[in-house]
Amino acid sequence: MPIIRRGDVPVEELAGNQSQPLARGNLGTTSVTVSEVTIPPGGQIGLHIHPGHEECILITEGALQARLGDDESTVTAGDTVIAPDRVKHSLTNISSSPAKIIAIFPTTDVQREWLDQ
Repeated sequence: MPIIRRGDVPVEELAGNQSQPLARGNLGTTSVTVSEVTIPPGGQIGLHIHPGHEECILITEGALQARLGDDESTVTAGDTVIAPDRVKHSLTNISSSPAKIIAIFPTTDVQREWLDQ
C-alpha cells in the first residue's frame, strides 16, 4: 500500500490556483485522482467540463459561488458539489481568505475542457 506524504509531492498550478496532488496514478493509484486546490480571494476555477468522468468537489474552507450547468449557488465548508460527466461547472472564491476544495475523480486520466464564460 503506497503512503503519500504531502511534502514529497510538489504543488502544481491549476488555472492560477495552487493544486496539491494527494493521490493519482503516478503516486500509486489505479482508478482515482484526488487533489487539494487552494483558490485565492476573488480567484476562480473557470467554466469547464470533464468528458468521460464526473468530479466530486468537497468544500473544506471558504465560501464559493458554484456554477453547475445553468444553476448557481453559494457553497461553504462542509458542502459537496457533484459535477456529472460533461456538465459545465466553475467555482469562484467570494470570501476574503483563500478557499480550499478537495477534487476527487474516478479515474487516473483526468480530462478537462475549458469553456468560454
